[in-house]
Amino acid sequence: MITFPTTPEAFIAYQEQLIGRRLKENEWETVAAWVEAFNLSYEDGLNQDRDILVKGLDKLDKIMARHGDDAIVHKFAEACRFWMIEAWEQGAERSTSK
Repeated sequence: MITFPTTPEAFIAYQEQLIGRRLKENEWETVAAWVEAFNLSYEDGLNQDRDILVKGLDKLDKIMARHGDDAIVHKFAEACRFWMIEAWEQGAERSTSK
């Protein structure tokens, strides 16, 4: 499992291991950009700021709604939701264990 905050390289290596292939260049760039969002979610967790997490998740819901039945967009957005929540929870857990 990934520990946040993380680097794009570590996160991508983990994803490549999970899917059993190297990411394409355009996938690498997209995932690297999302890692920044996941790290911000971790920081929000450190601050126990659940409202920002909810706003971010709401934005992903809107993206999925705009793309209707596009399974690829939904699968990607659901994965992003998972990592945003995981990062936030790791931050929140760390803030209470200090």
